[in-house]
Order: sequence, then structure tokens, then C-alpha cells
Amino acid sequence: MDQECRAAVRVAVDLVSHFTFGLPDALLGFIGWPPKKLRLHVAVLSDASGPLVTEAELTPSIDYIKRVFKDRFNVTVVPYSKSFVQVLAEQAPNAALEIDAGWDVYSADFGEAGDFFAKHLAGWNVVPVGFTFPVTVYVIRDIRGKKGYALPLFDYVLLDIDGVRLTTSTLAHEVGHACLLWHSGTQSNLMYKRDTRGDGVKGFQKNVLRSSRHVLYW
Repeated sequence: MDQECRAAVRVAVDLVSHFTFGLPDALLGFIGWPPKKLRLHVAVLSDASGPLVTEAELTPSIDYIKRVFKDRFNVTVVPYSKSFVQVLAEQAPNAALEIDAGWDVYSADFGEAGDFFAKHLAGWNVVPVGFTFPVTVYVIRDIRGKKGYALPLFDYVLLDIDGVRLTTSTLAHEVGHACLLWHSGTQSNLMYKRDTRGDGVKGFQKNVLRSSRHVLYW
């Protein structure tokens, strides 16, 4: 029941946000003004051997999203709490450590993995805690078929070890998906589907991202 409740609340909050706080940017977000904020929380899972990655390994990806979101969207990425990264010391269940890309990510939200993610989700306790709607990034061991994955209306994205160690753009790309951006067909674009992507964006992408409930004036 908790899983269904979380899903229903997400949809309701997203609709209300888009037709209230997000409406000006949905129409005029290409202007990129005034500045906005996105709160980010990166939670590193642990297995039997300990944390999957170090905070230092995440620094390039965090620096990248901070630069690109500010330069391209005029959105300042700030930590949800005192720092961007939290290491979850408790051993995560296997269902949360390894997930197939695609439909399995959605179905996992309604099982053991989803319960674990919900337990550690920044800014939520079944319902929102406050009005900042952060994006939580879970670093897991493996997303089979991808290095990162995000689904619309979810408040978290997944990044695996390769997505941390082999690329710096995957985190920013997946947070873009969390803010309702879809894949672009041009290699120079942040939302290009391959790792060779650039960091460019188009005007309509500014409208979409800046109108997301994760991107706020406060």
C-alpha cells in the first residue's frame, strides 16, 4: 500500500506544481531568468564489501552538473543537506544493488528495492517533507544495460559504478530526465543518449527543466 500511496502522491504533487510554480517557466523558461535552484542528494549504497564508490570519485560528476546547470539553465545545484554525498553504511538488499534497465526499474519501485529507496529518499516520508522536492541519486552496483537510469515523476535516479567512474556527464543527464527532459538526437546536447554527449541545450529544454517541481526559486 505504501508503494501505491507514494506513486499517487508523486503524480498529484507534479500536476499541482506544474500548473502553479512551474507555469511561468513552462512558457518563458528559454529566457533563463530569474535564477533558480535544484537540491541534489547523492546516496552511495554499500554491499558486503562496503561503500560502492568514494565521495572523491563522485566529485567530477557533481562539479559537472553544477557547472552545466548554471551555465545552460541558470539553475544553481545545491546540496539538500550539509553536503552532496551521503554514504549509506547499512548493507543494501540485492534487489537495490543490481537492476535491469527499462521496465524493471519501475517494477522495482513496488518491491524491496523501492522500499529501501523510499526509506532513504531526501525530502520525503510517503508525503513531501517541506517544499523543496530534491532529486536523490542512488549509486548502485550495476544497472544492466545502462550506466544511469531515471523515470518521469520519480524523485530519485539511479547511477551505477561505471556511471560514476567512466563518465562525468551521466549524473547530469539522468537528473535532466528526472526534470522531464527526454533524449535529444544531437551529439552536442546534454540529453544525447550516448556517453559522447556534449553539454548543450535547446530553448525548449530550458522551459521543460526550469518548470520542473525540482527546480525552484527558493
